[in-house]
Order: sequence, then structure tokens, then C-alpha cells
Amino acid sequence: MPYTPDQIREIGEMHEEWLERESALTRRLFAHPYGSARAREMVQHGLSRRLADLRHGVDRIFEVLPPDAVDPGPRDLRDATAFLQAFVINAFGAVDNIAWIWTSETDPRDARGRPLRRGQIGFTPDHVLLRATVSDRTRACLEAAGAWFGYLEDYRHALAHRIPLYIPPKTFDDADTAEFRRLEDELMARGWTPERWIEVQAAQRRLGTFDPVMMHSYGEQARPVRFHAQIVCDFATVVEVAEHVVTDLEARAADG
Repeated sequence: MPYTPDQIREIGEMHEEWLERESALTRRLFAHPYGSARAREMVQHGLSRRLADLRHGVDRIFEVLPPDAVDPGPRDLRDATAFLQAFVINAFGAVDNIAWIWTSETDPRDARGRPLRRGQIGFTPDHVLLRATVSDRTRACLEAAGAWFGYLEDYRHALAHRIPLYIPPKTFDDADTAEFRRLEDELMARGWTPERWIEVQAAQRRLGTFDPVMMHSYGEQARPVRFHAQIVCDFATVVEVAEHVVTDLEARAADG
């Protein structure tokens, strides 16, 4: 089993904690008196929908492929893959929604007094101008998440433009690899029969162990990521960034 019982319990506890915080965040988002119709739309039809989709995605992935899964079937792997792909897109989009809410409410300007262009609106490390307009505490939160933004952009951009992420059905150690190749050589040898072909292929399928990781392209040196803990961390990071920005908005409203 890839996770220890203690790790499974810890992931579950973290999941429950951030579900509660997301519920509290959503109540704050809807309670805030927005001055901009654009910001209100981004909350009601953008961020709140994405948060609900992220929440649902985590729940369904844990149902289809629980952390203690040892030999999932092809259908479960495909279902979990589809939910993971939607999750990554919505996590990236949720952070963009948060940036648009902040921009719509605060109307930040560049050094020449011009409204920010679309490409300047976001909270990734490249969006220096917009990051400079939030509170020191919020900016520190964004800066601390630098590695997370790098991971998320890598997976999102690969998914949207290049190689979609997937869940490998098995991982092989050196012994499994050697046995797979030996069986493959047997298949290619002279004198095989259809019955033996079926037996050898079945033996190959029994090799390896399931490790709950997601990947996109080995050719791009992508890093396999164990997705149960990762998606809970992703959900938590989106919620935490939104909490900070809502706090900044509430402080602005209190100051009049």
C-alpha cells in the first residue's frame, strides 16, 4: 500500500478541515458588499462555481480511487483521470478568478496610470504589478506558494496545450522490468501458441504495483505527483489565497 494508515488518516483530517474552511470562505464571499458588478459576477459565477467543482472533484477522486486502492480497474482509472484533469484546470482558474475579483474592486493601475491589461491580471509570480497592490500579509502568502504555482502552471499548461495528465496503471521496479522483458522475448520467439500468448500477457499484467501518482510527459521531465495528498493541498492553497484576498477586501470596506 503506497500510504501508511497514519498518512491516510492525516490526509482525511486535512481534507475535512479545508472543506470547513471553504464553506466559511464561500459565506464571506457572498456576504461582501461589492462595489463592482464585474467582481460580483466573478464571485457568483466564477470563483464560487470553481470552489464547488474543486470540492466535488476531491470527493469523487477519493471515492473512485481511495488512498488504499491496490489494483484499480481501467474504468476507475479513467474516471479518476477525468476528475483530476478538471480539478487542475479549475484550481488554476480559481486563482485567476480571485485576481479578477481583486482587480475589479480596486482598479489598480500601472506606472503610467493605465488600467492593467488582461495579461497583467493574475497572482502567479510573473504578475508583479498586481501582487504589489495587495496587503503585505497576502503578498507573503503568494510568495510562499511560489513552488506550488510552478507545479500548477506546469500541469495546467501541459494539460491544456501539450500532454494531458494521466494515472499510470502500474509502476515497475527493476525485477518487474526484467521479468516483463523476459516475457516479451518469449512472445516474440518462434513456436508460440495463441493460448500461450494469452497466458504471457496475463502474467505481464500481474507485474508491478499501483502507485497513485499523476504524470503528464516523461519527455519533459515532469515529476510524478501522488495525487491524493496533492489535490487536498491544492484545494487548501486556493482557499487560503482567497481567504487573504477577502480579508483585504473587508479591510478596504471597513476603511470606507
